[in-house]
This record gives sequence, structure tokens and C-alpha cells, in this order.
Amino acid sequence: MEGKTHSKFPIKLFFLPKENLETNLAAFAVPKRNFKSAVDRNRVKRQLREAYRLNKELLDEIHGKKFVMLFLFLGKVKPQYAEVEKAMVKLLKKLRDENS
Repeated sequence: MEGKTHSKFPIKLFFLPKENLETNLAAFAVPKRNFKSAVDRNRVKRQLREAYRLNKELLDEIHGKKFVMLFLFLGKVKPQYAEVEKAMVKLLKKLRDENS
């Protein structure tokens, strides 16, 4: 079984449903090609992690299904946090609705 993707600019979500996981696993990536400075990449990753942390309960309603996820930041400019959170919520809701 292969993974699937969903996109909501500026985030692309790669996910794979897994059995026998106790919690969802999430990873966050920001390409070096788009942000040369490690400081900028780390800031975007912190924003992605925080948006996920505050909204991960959206996935708790999927009974018995857990996911391995990778959130890839596609934008070329440093985002506002509100933009990141809005895209994160849309992606998590899409994932929940498709798999519940």
C-alpha cells in the first residue's frame, strides 16, 4: 500500500495509514532550496509543529486509525503563523473526513 498526499498551499501532507501505532507520527520538512538560512528553515518548522500541536485533536475522531505523516512546506517566503495554521487545519480536516 502506498502513501497518499493532500495539498493546501503552502503545505503538502504526505500520509500513510498504519495499524498498531499508539499515536500519530508527524515529521516536518522545509526545503533548503527555498530557504538558504537554517534560521529561517527552523522558524518555519517551529510554526508547522506548533500548528500541528494545537490542532492534532482533529485526528482523534478517527477510530483505530493512526497515520505516519510528513508536512512539507512549499512556500518560497517566510509565512505568517495564521497562514500556516489555516492550511494545517484544512489538511487535518480533509484527512479526518476522508478516513472516518
